[in-house]
Amino acid sequence: MKRYGLIFTLALLAGCSGPLTYAEREQFRADSRFSRNFSAAPEPVCEAARRALLRDGYIIENGAEPRLEGVKEFQIEKGRHAILRVYATCGQRADGSILFVTATEEHFDVLTSRQSTSVGVPLVSPISISKNSEVDNQVKTLGETVADKKFYERFYRAVQQELVR
Repeated sequence: MKRYGLIFTLALLAGCSGPLTYAEREQFRADSRFSRNFSAAPEPVCEAARRALLRDGYIIENGAEPRLEGVKEFQIEKGRHAILRVYATCGQRADGSILFVTATEEHFDVLTSRQSTSVGVPLVSPISISKNSEVDNQVKTLGETVADKKFYERFYRAVQQELVR
């Protein structure tokens, strides 16, 4: 009987603790997908990253070294699109440089809402004036950090190719 009481108490405590937030789950461990060492100095590595993004159709929104942001939009279907953002930061190392890269993907839907306005004075005049309009609103439906290691590997290969050009 005591054993069931202990199990019940542990289950109750586990249920009360609630789910962990993303901040509580963050381990701050090194992950090779988000950084790569290069033997070149930071300036040429940043320039190679900028050229790799430009070569693939990204728009550079913040190109001030040692940080840059590349943005590329994709049309999913009519009324839906996605934005891929690549953030890169170059840093100095004793034997060269390190390139930190993080990408985010956001999805948006365009929702159309109809608005109708009617104005009139029913007791004075039976005439009323109405106005109908449609308004398009962009709604974010997804936003997350890109975790695909292959995506980052392709980017680092493109940077390396730009370095040797």
